[in-house]
Amino acid sequence: MAYPNIDARHGMFNHVGRDLYIAPDRDESTGRILRQLQPACMDASDRAECLPGTRVAMIQLIMDWALDPISTQNIFWVHGLAGIGKSTLSTTIANRCRDQGHLGAFLFFSRDVAERSNPATVIRTLAYQIGLFNTRAGEAIATAIAKFPSVCLSPLSVQFQKLIVEPLASVTDEQTTLVLVIDGLDECGTAKKRELLLEVLVEKLIQLPPSIRILITSRSEHDICSAFGQRPQFLEQKFDIASGVNTDDISSYLHHRMERVRSKTKGLSLGNQRPNEDDIRRLTERASGLFVWASTASDFIDGYDPRKRMDIVLKGGVASEAEDTLDILYRTALESAGNWDDEDFVADFISLVGLVLVAQHPLSSTAIDRLLCTGRPCAYTISHLGCVLQQTPTVRPLHPSFADFLTTRSRCGRNIWFFDRIPCKLNLAILCLRRLSQVLCRNICSMTLSVDLEDETLAEDVKYACMFWIEHICAIKDEITSVILDLDFFLNRHLLHWLEAMSILRKSRDAIGLLDKLFIWMTSECPNSGILIELVYDACRLSRTFAASIEEHPLLVYFSALPFAPVTSAIYQMFHDVDTFPTIAGGYQQSWTPQLLVMAGHEGFVRSVASSPDGNRVVSGSDDHTVRVWDARTGAQIFPPLRGHQGLVYAVAFSPDGILIISGSGDGIIRVWDARTGAEVLPLLRGHEREVWTVAFSPNGSRIASGSGDKTVRIWDIISGAEVLPALRGHENSVRSVVFCPDGTRIVSGSDDHTIRIWDANTGGEVLAPLRGHNDVVRAIALSPDGTRIVSGSNDQTIRIWDANSGVQLLPPLRGHSEAVQSVAFSPDGLRIASGSSDHTIRIWNANSDAEALLVLRRHDASVKSVSFSLNGAWITSGSSDKTVRVWHTTASDANLPSAPGHKDVVRAIAFSPDGTRVVSGSNDKTIRVWDARSGVEVVPAMKGHEGMILSVAFSPDGSQIVSGSEDTTVRVWDASSGDEVLAPLRGHDDLVRSVAFSPDGRKIVSGSRDRSIRVWNVGSGTEAIPPVNEHFVRSVAFSSDGTRIISGSRRNGKTRSVWDAKGSRLSRSSTSDNFSRRNIDVVQDRWIVDFSDNRTISFLPYMIDVDICLATNGKSIAIGTPGGRVFVLHFPPSLFTSSESRVIKGRGRPIARRS
Repeated sequence: MAYPNIDARHGMFNHVGRDLYIAPDRDESTGRILRQLQPACMDASDRAECLPGTRVAMIQLIMDWALDPISTQNIFWVHGLAGIGKSTLSTTIANRCRDQGHLGAFLFFSRDVAERSNPATVIRTLAYQIGLFNTRAGEAIATAIAKFPSVCLSPLSVQFQKLIVEPLASVTDEQTTLVLVIDGLDECGTAKKRELLLEVLVEKLIQLPPSIRILITSRSEHDICSAFGQRPQFLEQKFDIASGVNTDDISSYLHHRMERVRSKTKGLSLGNQRPNEDDIRRLTERASGLFVWASTASDFIDGYDPRKRMDIVLKGGVASEAEDTLDILYRTALESAGNWDDEDFVADFISLVGLVLVAQHPLSSTAIDRLLCTGRPCAYTISHLGCVLQQTPTVRPLHPSFADFLTTRSRCGRNIWFFDRIPCKLNLAILCLRRLSQVLCRNICSMTLSVDLEDETLAEDVKYACMFWIEHICAIKDEITSVILDLDFFLNRHLLHWLEAMSILRKSRDAIGLLDKLFIWMTSECPNSGILIELVYDACRLSRTFAASIEEHPLLVYFSALPFAPVTSAIYQMFHDVDTFPTIAGGYQQSWTPQLLVMAGHEGFVRSVASSPDGNRVVSGSDDHTVRVWDARTGAQIFPPLRGHQGLVYAVAFSPDGILIISGSGDGIIRVWDARTGAEVLPLLRGHEREVWTVAFSPNGSRIASGSGDKTVRIWDIISGAEVLPALRGHENSVRSVVFCPDGTRIVSGSDDHTIRIWDANTGGEVLAPLRGHNDVVRAIALSPDGTRIVSGSNDQTIRIWDANSGVQLLPPLRGHSEAVQSVAFSPDGLRIASGSSDHTIRIWNANSDAEALLVLRRHDASVKSVSFSLNGAWITSGSSDKTVRVWHTTASDANLPSAPGHKDVVRAIAFSPDGTRVVSGSNDKTIRVWDARSGVEVVPAMKGHEGMILSVAFSPDGSQIVSGSEDTTVRVWDASSGDEVLAPLRGHDDLVRSVAFSPDGRKIVSGSRDRSIRVWNVGSGTEAIPPVNEHFVRSVAFSSDGTRIISGSRRNGKTRSVWDAKGSRLSRSSTSDNFSRRNIDVVQDRWIVDFSDNRTISFLPYMIDVDICLATNGKSIAIGTPGGRVFVLHFPPSLFTSSESRVIKGRGRPIARRS
């Protein structure tokens, strides 16, 4: 009987043949609280029990101890060699205790299952299972979690005390035992990793109530023996494989197995009724006390011609050591497996077993056949190795000792049986590359951009090859040339196909780390493969930069990521085809920028970011009221957004050990989160009377400092959540930033009152007089790693560096930002300072000089609200009002290049010329610019004259003139070739001009304004052609195609359209609304670019571009203006409008794009 399958995360135990639900009447709230323990899943569905009649004395001994409430020794430790049956014994005990109502928990470890080999989860999993098996104990544990919300983040000794010792002491019945079974402790991490766990077990197990019984099994590892040996509270039982009892048990097992062999061969003329008693006796002798030997030998004999196989096993002498016993058995089994003089059989054996030994996870025989491509099914070879290889559902060694045997030259005996893992990995790497080269192609699953993926998948062998070819290649240190040719062929033809396949497998984020690993391997092992290394580098950048797009849909590798890659990059040059894929005029970028990653997901401004101490994670807080945790290398969100705040999240921070996250919000509350799970671990920290602008951890993580709009700084205890000092008062306005000094003795704060103050963290008193120098709000402060310097950033656009002990400014102000400095940070070595500003840039400064910035990073489309260095100082993370979190390389050579030609502020208006060869744009920077639609080059000097931001632009029908409407209330007409003004400004509106358009004959202009009027002007004279009409706030105006009518869009309790008759001497409402041009290509809110004339999805706007764009189309191209001032034109090839990849398929998936 197998033990139940314990899924600790769902509170359900599956038993073979029946289901067992624990405590069905349990209060659901208790179950919810227990699930906060995040226990490991224990899958025991394939665990076997001892055969009847075996281990009788040992089982009885343990059960007598387990059920005896007055025994003074409550810990029973069973240990011995691998393969002697400890796990079957522990499973048998657990089953019997369960059947008699005494089981409290059953934990079993496996080094091959990460979740079941982590010492950090042991106590939480133990507590969870106790809570499930015992209702009273579960309630007591749930109460402990509610009382100490951060207990799961506490040291293991505290966890054991609060979750196990104290709850069990309060509910245990002294007359009834509760048994905890822990099997395979030696497989719970390495000796170093489980060192602390062993210390806690030794200290805490003896503190449990006397009626608690703990059975522990393990190998006789040195660290476990040192911890448990010769302790009076421990009953110790070492398996003696040479004992008569153990020999009898193996004999019983062999009788059982040989009876099955006899029953299968009954009636055949095998002679002497074998296997007989003498055979079993001799088998027992050869087992040398190892159950694994008895099991393997039985499997071998139970094959074709059992009598012959029996003779083979029994031939020769008895080994003296257990390992020798196994080796003799494995050699015997292999000798009989086939004809070792047959070259084909030997080749098949080497191919099959070599693959099985190094595969990252077991494969089916079908997948192996497809990878090997020998033409002979591997099932034939496997059938000859049935006693050592499992065939279904996957092919794997029946016992780990067989793999050890084959990979140890001194043990296996013959060269053809010895496997060196490195050449095996080389061979499997080549097999993977060749298999992928055979099957990968563009759109391998015949997908369409117009629908979501449903159940697209890839065959098992292709999936394996996609996921692990890089792992196998990177294990190779010699014979590099044998794989380079295959690698070159694969990368030059199928690199993008592989990225598509990884997206199909929903592993596109994993591709980032794999490509990084491949790049490092290539630069180290084959540095002369320059072109190939460049291609792999480009793939690293492409997969990281466009991770979110590629994850969105596999085909976006080609239709979004590739078109936006640098036009000079090897990957663009090799794979981009202008007749197939979208093309950006002049290229979106010429080379890779310092920007490594864009993390998109927030729906509001990103106010704060922080890097974890290990550099692997980033936390962000946003106006969308959420806190999000990201993988710093891939950009993936690690878990769903953390919700709870009722206001904007202004501040976030990691604890020094990376285990906790704190957040401060406009709701005046500070929340504390588990950085590993996202669960809240403390009651809300309340005390501030207004928004919390800033939060910080003390260096030892025991306290939190916060600053608020209520003008105070407050200090909190991380364990209790209580304030440890009265509020620190002195600032005369909001406290925008706080930080602890490195030794935790002082706190520095910056305020809207233009000052910086330094406080004693223990008394709350001010240490120095306020630091004065800024002449506007001090938005940000940071301390150098050695605590000797303070850096501050202000709305006055300057950065200042102060002596932390004297308060004296050490350097003249650092100048360069053109708007408020929102954030500052010191690099870990204290040599550099990063600053983020409302001018959309990040600047890197020499911390010891007042010289200009060392680097200027440009890509954000809005104010940079927060910056943070990584632990190694190589990366900077930033958060912005453009709703993104971005990661930058701080040493990139092109970081200081001037910003691309274009506008210096938000592009508000954009339009194509009638012939589609030019694009005009207008911006908040008060200029109008004209661009060549094919090259992306600016072709006319910037048109300057407006005194406010440009809100609308349009070409005349013949393309010779441009009209513009502005915030300055004027309409202006320009020569499209020279940029000169053609007329004096057209004045008449009393508020900003929101929209302008030419009539089809080019003789009139219509304008709409926030002053609620529509005006029509004569182009020749600049006079009003028709008296104005009043409408609601006019957002858009346009002439009909025949020029007889005007349509206006306004807002009155929603969107409103009006049509006006323009034929007479005044405008009058018209009842018809046809013959107006409509934009056929548009970007919908979820970034998909759609051709609505045929309802086709044709591309996707990458997340590096703010979706808050202005857009124009001329039918087959779109011009886009961004909040960062960028203008680019995206051309779509004619083939894309007829391609099956953009077609709409009914009845398959859901449509992706919908017009808003």
